[in-house]
Amino acid sequence: MGGRAARLVVISALLLGGCSSPAQAKTVVFTKVDLPAAPVALAVDGDALVIGVRRDGQATKPGLLRRAGDGTLTEIPVRGASPYGLLATWKSIDVDGGRIVAVGGERGGAHGNVRWSVWDGSASGVIEKPQGFSTFGGYGAGDLTAAVITPGGPALVGSWNSEQVGLDVATWTAEGDTWTRRSSAGTALESTQAALGFPMAASALDQGVLVAGWQLADDRLTPVVWRSASGVDGWTKTALPDTGAAASAISLACKASTCAVAGQVDGKLAVWRLVDGKWTRLPGAPPIAVGDKDPLAAPVEIGLRVVQVVSDGGQVKIARADSGDWTVLSAAGPTGMVTAAATIGGTLFVLAGPDAEHQSLWRVDGGEIIR
Repeated sequence: MGGRAARLVVISALLLGGCSSPAQAKTVVFTKVDLPAAPVALAVDGDALVIGVRRDGQATKPGLLRRAGDGTLTEIPVRGASPYGLLATWKSIDVDGGRIVAVGGERGGAHGNVRWSVWDGSASGVIEKPQGFSTFGGYGAGDLTAAVITPGGPALVGSWNSEQVGLDVATWTAEGDTWTRRSSAGTALESTQAALGFPMAASALDQGVLVAGWQLADDRLTPVVWRSASGVDGWTKTALPDTGAAASAISLACKASTCAVAGQVDGKLAVWRLVDGKWTRLPGAPPIAVGDKDPLAAPVEIGLRVVQVVSDGGQVKIARADSGDWTVLSAAGPTGMVTAAATIGGTLFVLAGPDAEHQSLWRVDGGEIIR
């Protein structure tokens, strides 16, 4: 081999060796937020964070805390009214214009079904509003998924026995303290022999509600969203684009008229975004394993970038979408599964832990993620 050729081989080897060296991923260091009880749910209230907690060993187990922008914690009085309400764990909390609407649940009875409770109030106090057993329970009962406050009033999203087959996506609205289920028959929420719908998350959007989930059609799982024009009326259903053999939508977050949905396609993380009325799948998401029944925090927006906080084999990772590419950062502090994420001002809050009953609240300056 000639001298020139030999030098080229050596240079090529050095270049290849340099390329194969593992890149040093940036680590984002979180700070734990000390709380007097175990956190289970989060909601944003302007510049404050509402934290749903559970206090075992006390007369009323569900509790609410309000963390102001300066870090001050304030207890929101919570008053249960039913035996199961006093034992409930928060399923969903929504806050808008100072009003708080929440759903809690606790298993009980001969069959161990969830006994649902609905709560209403403000930062000055939240009270359980007892309902008749058939409102959320009984032969046709499914689950409650989310509480949502629309411009026309609060609504609940869940599932209920279909007139055709399986369970429909279902909604409830309130008149005073009484909640009433709306019929899904003849609407896009209704399940049919051709397609069974399963709601996973919901959020207010414009004048109505956006629900994310999946449908089973032709023996194939497809991610879909249901959207109402106003309140819980005028529903349409849209299949999310660019999916594989099996996919589902699991969580969502909306801000103004823009939404982001997180889920999985063929068992790997997928994120879709709604901009100007059109859904697109963000390309190049990191191939992090996500099951269709795994908890998955809603995406958040930091510095005009979509950010997904996710568990990767028990390690918390921060996936940031950057104009068609993704950057994955490691997180120091939170571990286990990630169930919720929220941003307030420039701060990212994350709820994570080994299971749903043993979680901690963590925070970090969002600037650490986008710089």
